[in-house]
Amino acid sequence: MKMPSVEYGFQRAIYEIVTGFILSLILNIFASNGLLSPSWIHYFQLLNLLLTIALISAMPYWGTGYLIGWLFGLIIMAKVGLVGFQDFLVYFIIPVIIMVRRIIKSTKKY
Repeated sequence: MKMPSVEYGFQRAIYEIVTGFILSLILNIFASNGLLSPSWIHYFQLLNLLLTIALISAMPYWGTGYLIGWLFGLIIMAKVGLVGFQDFLVYFIIPVIIMVRRIIKSTKKY
C-alpha cells in the first residue's frame, strides 16, 4: 500500500482547521444567542484538547511527505488567520521535530 503523500497531508490540514473553525463559530453563535449554555464552550475546548493530543500522538506514524503537506496547509491557514499563534506553534513544531529525528536517524545508518 502506498503511503499518503504531500497532497493528502495538505488536504488534511485544511480540513482539520476549517472544520474546527466552523464548529467553534457555530458554538459561539448559539452560546451568544442564549441557545446553548456557555458551559458547552468549555466542553468543546476539552474535547478539542483531547483531539489535539490524539492528533499529535498519531503524527510520528505519518509519512514524511504527508507531514510536509500538513505543514504547507498549516502555514497557509495561519496566513489566512484561521490558526492562532499558539496552535500554530504546537502543530508546526511537533512535525518538524519528527522530521528532524527522522533525518538524524537516517544519517546514523551510514
